[in-house]
Amino acid sequence: MTRRVGRVAPAASGLGPLAQSIGASVQRALKPATPLGTPPTVPVQTYQRRQPTPLIGGYGSALVAANGTATVQVGPQGLGTIWYPQSAAIATTSGATDTSTCTVYVGPQGLQTQTAGQSYAAGGDTIGLSVPPLWPGYFIVAKWTGGKPGDLATVTVYGQQSALA
Repeated sequence: MTRRVGRVAPAASGLGPLAQSIGASVQRALKPATPLGTPPTVPVQTYQRRQPTPLIGGYGSALVAANGTATVQVGPQGLGTIWYPQSAAIATTSGATDTSTCTVYVGPQGLQTQTAGQSYAAGGDTIGLSVPPLWPGYFIVAKWTGGKPGDLATVTVYGQQSALA
């Protein structure tokens, strides 16, 4: 019966610091670089508390085209922002003498899926809105017809919003 003898290499000592250094270099390489003078970014997961505030950014305007139409859309912007609109104030520069009509829609960008209100005094009126909460990507669209070409048509949305704090 033959006996097999195996050799075991002696344990390499002193490689611990080298392995730690390599690991730290890899971690630094995986972090995104920030330009000098800019603070590091805070991950969005840090913001978990919602802060209710008056609606911000609910204003838009457009010039009435030669065919008498104008379209303005406004909506929430920013990660985690939710709008709870209550009313929309519409106006044109002609004011009370304007005989145009304005229809307000709610829906995703470019689609007028749900009529939220209409005014036959589009030169200056307020339309009450009973619409679901709006997330980024959903808009309130005000569309004027029969307006005076060159007028500025504006919409201001009032209500509450919830944003990450």
